[in-house]
Amino acid sequence: MSWIQQNLEWAVGLLLVGIIVLFFFPLLLGYQLKEEEDSND
Repeated sequence: MSWIQQNLEWAVGLLLVGIIVLFFFPLLLGYQLKEEEDSND
């Protein structure tokens, strides 16, 4: 517990990076699949 209190900014930073990756990965994947579908037509 004391480690988290001493390194709170790093813990929050890692959580934010994880949230950003989890949010943008499906968007990028959907965009890529849409591009492949458009090129197949």
